[in-house]
Amino acid sequence: MRKIRILLLRLCFMLIALLAIFVRPRFSLESDIAFTLEGVGYLFLLAGLAIRMWSTLYIGGRKSRELVTDGPYSLCRNPLYVGTFFLAVGAGLCFENIPMLVATVAIVLPVHVLVSLSEERHLEMKFPQEYPAYRQRVPRFFPRLRNYNRRDTVTVSVRNIRRAMIDAIGVLLIPEIEDLLEVLHQHNIVPVLWQFP
Repeated sequence: MRKIRILLLRLCFMLIALLAIFVRPRFSLESDIAFTLEGVGYLFLLAGLAIRMWSTLYIGGRKSRELVTDGPYSLCRNPLYVGTFFLAVGAGLCFENIPMLVATVAIVLPVHVLVSLSEERHLEMKFPQEYPAYRQRVPRFFPRLRNYNRRDTVTVSVRNIRRAMIDAIGVLLIPEIEDLLEVLHQHNIVPVLWQFP
């Protein structure tokens, strides 16, 4: 199941990348609309990155050994997916590319719902006493702030720190990649195959 999910995500990523590279808006890229979309997109990117880093570092090496129900996992059961959703929206807005944004959301949402359902079945088998109560108390995706609880200390794996840093670098490069694509389009190095209104 995991291999199929990864293959589907890679194929979907290729579609999204093609939209990012060859589809552009008709409005001027120096307009107030473009500036606003990119600014809001950057805020979504930062929020998504913060959520993903917090969740990745918090779960540490505990994911397979215990049911993590505190920190970001006390707010919702899938904070990593919430962070990924924010990143997807942020990337679409940073690229000022509505078709890319729609395609990304249309892909990310169903994939995350299906994967989370599969993970829930696995967790229910692995933690038959604790997981049903946790599932009743904590929503799947939409955070419930009044549920928040935390540990005073958390052990963080070095591998997760490295992964979080690589993710951060990749996310922070998204606006720069978009600017590079704008230059390549302006100089006709990369063609625009479709302009949306």
